[in-house]
Amino acid sequence: MAYYSLLTELLDLPNIRVIHYQLVGPHRLNVSVESAQAAAICPTCHQVSLSVHDLSEPQMIRDLPIWNRQCWLCYRPRRFECATCGNTFVERVAWREPGFDYTVRYEEYLYEQVRRESVAQVAHDEHLSENTVQGIFERWAKKRSPDAATPA
Repeated sequence: MAYYSLLTELLDLPNIRVIHYQLVGPHRLNVSVESAQAAAICPTCHQVSLSVHDLSEPQMIRDLPIWNRQCWLCYRPRRFECATCGNTFVERVAWREPGFDYTVRYEEYLYEQVRRESVAQVAHDEHLSENTVQGIFERWAKKRSPDAATPA
């Protein structure tokens, strides 16, 4: 399989490699990535697992823009089977919180934007709904400080 080491380096996400990319119109870049880790830690017994059980369905995850294009990562999380306890589990990655369609750094970027501009303006600029931007802002504000949850 071909790897795009330059794009992997430019993307600068921990423990992933770029396996494919596609320009989608003038404003979007889809980047297919896979884990570069050989193992994962079982959340039940905390032992290292090397046994990949299968791949989850592809997920599209929004990341920071690249070359003035929206960047979407196509990622298929691996499911592991633990040889110690028999548990099957989905690998966790540092660059994304489970259940969210955005990288951690993209959410932080949105949070910082809303600290300077209105939710409506950031939503417009990023082609997101105001509810999405508001929700991300509030979640990050709670992470940063309990009294910072009021947007500009």
